Amino acid sequence: MKKIYFPLIFTMLMVSIILTYLFLDQKKSDPPQAINGVIDLRQYDFSQDKPVALNGEWQFISGKLADSNDFDLQQSHIVQVPSLWTSYNLDGEKVPKYTSGTYRLKIQVDNPEMILGIKTSNIRMSNAIYMNGKLIGQSGSPAEDSSYVQHNTPYVSYFVPGKKEIELLVHVANFDYASGGGILGSIFIGDQVSIGELRESSLAYDWVTIAAFLTMFIYFLGTFLQSRIGVEQLYFSLFCLANVLYAVSHGEKVLLAILPAIPYELFERIQAVSSILIGIFVLLYFYYALRKFAHKKIVKTLCITGIVLNASALLPVHINSNLQIVNSLYIFIVLIYIIYIQIRAIYKRSIGATYLIISSFTIFVYFVVATLNVMMNFEINNLPPLFPFICLTMLSLFISHRFTDSFLKKRELSNALLRIDKLKDEFLAKTSHEFRTPLHGIIAISQSMLDKDKYSLTTDQKEKMNLIVGIAERLSHLVNDILDFSKLKEKKFLKLDVAPVDLYSVTHVIVDIFMFMKSKDVTIVNNIHRGQLVLTDEEKLRQILYNLIENAVKYTDLGKVEINCYEKEKHVVIEVSDTGCGIAPENIKTLFDPFQQFENSMGGTGLGLSITKELVHIQGGDIAVTSEVGKGTTFFITLPKAVQLDEKNKSGEKLLYAKQYPFQLVLPHIVENTGRKKILIADDDHINLKVLIDTLSMEEYFIIAVDRGKAVLEQINKHPDVDLVILDIMMPEVSGYEVCQQLRKSYPLSELPVLMLTAAIHPEDMVAAFQSGANDFLHKPLDSSELKTRIRNLLLMKESAETATKMEVAFLQAQIKPHFVYNVLNSILSLSYLDLDKARTMITDFANFLRGSFSFENTSRLVPLEKELSLVQSYVNIHRTRFPEQLEWEIQMENPIHCLIPPLLLQPLVENAILHGLKAKKEGGKVALVIIEESGMLVCRVVDNGQGIPKEMLNGFKKGLIKQGVGLHNISKRLKYYEEAFIHFESEENSGTIVEIRFPLIRYTDNLD
Repeated sequence: MKKIYFPLIFTMLMVSIILTYLFLDQKKSDPPQAINGVIDLRQYDFSQDKPVALNGEWQFISGKLADSNDFDLQQSHIVQVPSLWTSYNLDGEKVPKYTSGTYRLKIQVDNPEMILGIKTSNIRMSNAIYMNGKLIGQSGSPAEDSSYVQHNTPYVSYFVPGKKEIELLVHVANFDYASGGGILGSIFIGDQVSIGELRESSLAYDWVTIAAFLTMFIYFLGTFLQSRIGVEQLYFSLFCLANVLYAVSHGEKVLLAILPAIPYELFERIQAVSSILIGIFVLLYFYYALRKFAHKKIVKTLCITGIVLNASALLPVHINSNLQIVNSLYIFIVLIYIIYIQIRAIYKRSIGATYLIISSFTIFVYFVVATLNVMMNFEINNLPPLFPFICLTMLSLFISHRFTDSFLKKRELSNALLRIDKLKDEFLAKTSHEFRTPLHGIIAISQSMLDKDKYSLTTDQKEKMNLIVGIAERLSHLVNDILDFSKLKEKKFLKLDVAPVDLYSVTHVIVDIFMFMKSKDVTIVNNIHRGQLVLTDEEKLRQILYNLIENAVKYTDLGKVEINCYEKEKHVVIEVSDTGCGIAPENIKTLFDPFQQFENSMGGTGLGLSITKELVHIQGGDIAVTSEVGKGTTFFITLPKAVQLDEKNKSGEKLLYAKQYPFQLVLPHIVENTGRKKILIADDDHINLKVLIDTLSMEEYFIIAVDRGKAVLEQINKHPDVDLVILDIMMPEVSGYEVCQQLRKSYPLSELPVLMLTAAIHPEDMVAAFQSGANDFLHKPLDSSELKTRIRNLLLMKESAETATKMEVAFLQAQIKPHFVYNVLNSILSLSYLDLDKARTMITDFANFLRGSFSFENTSRLVPLEKELSLVQSYVNIHRTRFPEQLEWEIQMENPIHCLIPPLLLQPLVENAILHGLKAKKEGGKVALVIIEESGMLVCRVVDNGQGIPKEMLNGFKKGLIKQGVGLHNISKRLKYYEEAFIHFESEENSGTIVEIRFPLIRYTDNLD
């Protein structure tokens, strides 16, 4: 209950203080009074005392603007000044409201040479003041009829009396204001200094009030416009504005000094409207601030009443001035209702209601004084000058208290929400993590069913299995996005490994991945040149570009996706553009917000672009987007530029070094272990390279270490006997994918195993690695035990493949049947009796054939084409010597081709064509070996006109089911080790057969063994 009584006690104290102040101010001195039209100021010290209010009994003539003679010639009346002339009783008659009149007062002074001044306040509605018959000031132009010019403005005038008795005449006219005219406010007289101070104090009071309310108007209006919350702030700012309008149009009426050209009719309407607006806006402010304690219907009624009164203020002055009492009564009712609302709020212990009761009291007092100022001789500046500040301070404290309380509650709620949000994130992260394993299991099992059982599944079953795989992959992407988003919120991505990164290598790897994965007719073009370096975290950049390119491919059904870059000052701008469906302009602003989905969104969570933006920003970069619906979208990523190791700025200072480590290896770094397996390692990170060297050195391997993709190819040429290559995917200039693809053009999977290393965790990276020709794949950071095991397995695989190939070739060599040797020897013996030269030639061919068949010490190596042709020619010569009529033979090769091919690649085909294709022909048989170079491939065709291959067997050959004969089976198997190499059969029964082999063109130099 103490809180309830405190504001009431404080209010009573304020009332007592203010009333005492006003009373003392009015009664603290007993100034001279005019008696019977004369005021005696001869004993008054103007230099020491304040200006004297010329109040008391004045002479008055009604209905005429008289001069001194008129007062001497006709009867005048004694009236009380200041007052309305409608209150005068002149010989039993009332003075009309609309008339003119003249006031006279004689002032007796002691020093006629002193400079005196007078100050007016409120003389309605037009006046002119004469001193000893001389006009010394006026406001408007008074007349005896309605032709007068109304203008009621306070002013100051200075004069020298020249006489000890001053005659002061005041002409007044009013033909508009309904309550009547007259001198309503005191006219003050004093010396020059005191009158000036009085004028300045009155103006200062007005300007202080104006400044206080105008400041609050601007502040609270700005606050509302920025936040758009708390409509009571808007009404409070409008209440302050209405007070500003009231202050500039009352008191000293400074508006007329600021805008002297303003029509007085408009000024009068501002006076009338401002007071009503104060009532309306203060009512609405308290209604919205204390809505729980107000009655909506009452507030609505009072607002409508105020609007009607405001509308009436637009009527002519002689009409709307009749409602002055109604206007004052309206403000009074509004204030009483506001105080009632506040008392209820205090009783209910509403926040900050105490401040409101104090502010309302100050408003109420101000309203009373303002009303008395208009209707009686009561100076508004009699109020303490701090009164407006008291009012505004209380209202500001109320608003501040409410906002503070609201802030504290919101902070509590925010903390609670943050706790709940953290729990939600933990739940999502843990749940998502648990989802990963079963999702991968679903994908793997479904994919294996599609791969292994594709011939046994019906079309409907295949569609459903593909649907399962698609849904599971979408869920897997969703899980990964949620995990990434959780990491961002937990600031786990803030651990950056910023270093110069080759932009081309990163983009090339990602483009390769999407080229392997894409299922649309979309071309992905990487226009970034080699050697462009950016200062970034390599893995974060990889994820950024992966998200953007994936997004571009997703929303492009037909067309292309381009990746470009250009330098801009000290930054590099990366562009990822597509020709897809584009983004609507209204969606651009919220494009990077988390969980943002639009009408044309194709699945996903809406987290990809949000994650991308955060990854760019934590690296000091920026991301922007432009798009046009139907034409495509372009994303711009700005990252700091990095420079080469030896690049300098204009002043000669090194700008930024390339990747730097505690030490630099001298490359190529070779650890020689003669007679051991030879391993080639490539990683652009010298620390990782050193770890790999130390790990493998313990296994006593022969190690060659480099840090560039190009260096791998150079070392392969220098060391063709390398047993294993370990490649990091992300390397400058040439990526691990590119290196592996180049290696596979010369070496099959079993002949040169490749183990790829990467820090990336996307399954697509693994797929792309295997697609480019890798044998195995390991994630960084590496486990040494796992690394050693993988290397041993790959080396064992190579040894097994070599052993199997040797055994097959040995078995192929063993196919030289004893009866073939016996028949050849018999033929040589027979020819020795008949034709010794032919016998010698046949012996030479037979020796060449045997030497060529058994001279392959290392069967895994390639042999020159001319060696294989020499073996073929020897075999054909032997056969033609034995059966001269059966065979026509030719080798069609325009120019010699110096290249390498696997051993025993062509001879078994020629032998098969002669023995099986021409066995039914006694004569007229033709066999031709056609060798040409075509599009980087060596094309060899064995053509015969024999009996052909049965249709069923030919269909099996075309499907790769070559089981007949060791020679064809071995050739087909060995060709599979080489990229793009294959064997093809074309045959027609009784017409002949064409066997075509295509093999990558591997050239050699003359000094190559």
